Amino acid sequence: MAVKKDNKKGKGFFQKLFKNVTENVGEGANLVGEKVAEVGEKVAETSAKAYVAGSELVTETSDKIHDFTERQALQKEENKVVERQNELKFEFGQLTLDHYLKNDSLRRTFLTTKAVEAIVEEFQANKKRMKSIAKAIKKLETNK
Repeated sequence: MAVKKDNKKGKGFFQKLFKNVTENVGEGANLVGEKVAEVGEKVAETSAKAYVAGSELVTETSDKIHDFTERQALQKEENKVVERQNELKFEFGQLTLDHYLKNDSLRRTFLTTKAVEAIVEEFQANKKRMKSIAKAIKKLETNK
C-alpha cells in the first residue's frame, strides 16, 4: 500500500504542476491578449489620426487648387472685358469723330442713335461686370 500512496502523491504533484502550468499559460495568454489589444488600439488610433491628417491635407490642397483655378478664370474674364471696353471706346470715338467731321458738330440726336446707345449700354454693363469680378477675386484672396 505504500506504493499506492506514492502514486497518489505523484498524481497530486503532477496535477498541481499541470494546474499551475495551465494557470500560468492562461495568465500569459491573457497578458499577451491585453498587450495585443493595447497595441491594436494604438495602431488604430494612429491610423485614424493619419487618415484625418491626410484627408485634411487633400481637402486643403483641393481647395487651394480650386481657388487658384477660379482666380485664373476670373482674371482671364477680366482681361477680356478690359479688352472689350477698349474696343468700345475706340468704336465710340470713331463714330463720334466721323460724325463730327461730316457735320462740323455733335448734336444730342447723334448721341441717342442706336449705334451710340448700344455702345454705351454695353460699356456700362461691362463696368458692372468688372466690379463683380473684382469682388469675386477679392473674396478668393481673403479666403486664403
